[in-house]
Amino acid sequence: MAGHLETEIKFELGEDGSVPPLEGLVRLGAVHEYRQRAVYYDTVDFLLTRHSITLRRRTGGSDDGWHLKLPVGPGSRQEVHADLEDAPGHLRVPTVLRAAVAAALGADRPADPDDALVPLSFLATHRTETELLGPEGAVLASLADDRVSALPSGLSMREVEVELVDGDEELLAAVEERFAEHGVERSESPSKVAWSLGSLPRRVRKGRGPRRAGPAAVLVHSYLRREVAAVVGREDAMRADEEDAVHQGRIAVRRLRSALRTFRRLFRREVSDPLRDELSWLGDILGAPRDAEVMLEHLGAALDELPADLVRGPVHERLRHEVGTRHGSGHDALVAALNSERYLALVDSLLDFLGDTPWRGLAAKPARKVLPPLIRKAVCRAARDRDAAAHAEGDAQLHLLHEARKRAKAVRYAHEAVAPSFGDRAGEAAEEWEAATDALGMLQDSSVATGWLVEVAAAAEAAGEVSFTYGVLAGLEYARQSGDLREEGERALDRVLRR
Repeated sequence: MAGHLETEIKFELGEDGSVPPLEGLVRLGAVHEYRQRAVYYDTVDFLLTRHSITLRRRTGGSDDGWHLKLPVGPGSRQEVHADLEDAPGHLRVPTVLRAAVAAALGADRPADPDDALVPLSFLATHRTETELLGPEGAVLASLADDRVSALPSGLSMREVEVELVDGDEELLAAVEERFAEHGVERSESPSKVAWSLGSLPRRVRKGRGPRRAGPAAVLVHSYLRREVAAVVGREDAMRADEEDAVHQGRIAVRRLRSALRTFRRLFRREVSDPLRDELSWLGDILGAPRDAEVMLEHLGAALDELPADLVRGPVHERLRHEVGTRHGSGHDALVAALNSERYLALVDSLLDFLGDTPWRGLAAKPARKVLPPLIRKAVCRAARDRDAAAHAEGDAQLHLLHEARKRAKAVRYAHEAVAPSFGDRAGEAAEEWEAATDALGMLQDSSVATGWLVEVAAAAEAAGEVSFTYGVLAGLEYARQSGDLREEGERALDRVLRR
């Protein structure tokens, strides 16, 4: 890690404007052209932006690498560099820079696992850099004429930076005066990335999302960032099996997969589909310990409701042992997965997807026009599965209702994604779809529980224990599946499909 003090001034310049002449102040030296690509990182709530801290990963210039810029005074920033790497996990913010960010933020440093540093914006810059020389040929400053385009906002601008090398601030003052004489004013934006974000940080602080009249890409990108942060930020908590960590990580993975499906017309699918497949792998890994947690709670509650004379043998102990064993093996597999190169590659793919999202042209159109039709298509998919379930019986119907529940979850997640921008109606719709998925979820839990009970009963018999109680519990589960639970789930889904 290396660093230096950066002192510069920036100017706004029109697309066809000319850089004012600097004769009499400096001599012009060598000219270099660069095509720079920079990915900027921040927390979901723009903590770094609010503190005028800039963190980026840049390639294509004379100083490729990670750059952290910390404000130290008007026009000056301490710049800290870290080298690029090619190893798995290379798109994560380097540990030394994360430590520097935490030190700079002090008491404001993020503590929530959802506050992980993830890609925020992508800036492509065509830079023409000119050395500004003194009388003896020393490089006093550099002048960078930047033509910048930003994603996902789709904005573009032109900015001129004059940064001191061996010169002093008197030179900057003279340059500023010369520019002003030619009608070129200093830029009011604290940084390029702040310019690319516009009012979004302020809107997020007020609990609102991107403007729905703006590009669909901005709204969807904001949602994807939040869910990627929820996964990456919980890695240590999931390894330690902290309360609710695996559950929340699994939800975030599901939301990501769902968004890549529901909004797939916005992406180049040769990139988004393989990413979705890898997220499915991680979701399956997360599912094993989480399912064990759910089953222990579900079966424990069912057992507690039985009359004492129907509980034969060490049923509580057997349930805890069998479910605990499954949870333990599932968690061991999760830790191994989180430590694997496959997972590191997945995280790199997620960060790369955020940093240089493979948008299609549709993503540049207004969110209010593009996203509602995509959500309606998701509703149609749920309706088709519900209709198929209505014409099936027995286990086939249970399976189709579970498929309909997954489709309904996709609709719920889509409404959650747009609610901060689209307002109360979208939020209310998300709640209604959640109620339907919860009702169908109880049916699915009961279905899974019957399978677990058969296996636990077999383990009990192998140990010479009475299996009577497991049969009672399984019978109750079967009765619920063919009765109230199924009817309640169907009614809940039908209600929301009619809205």
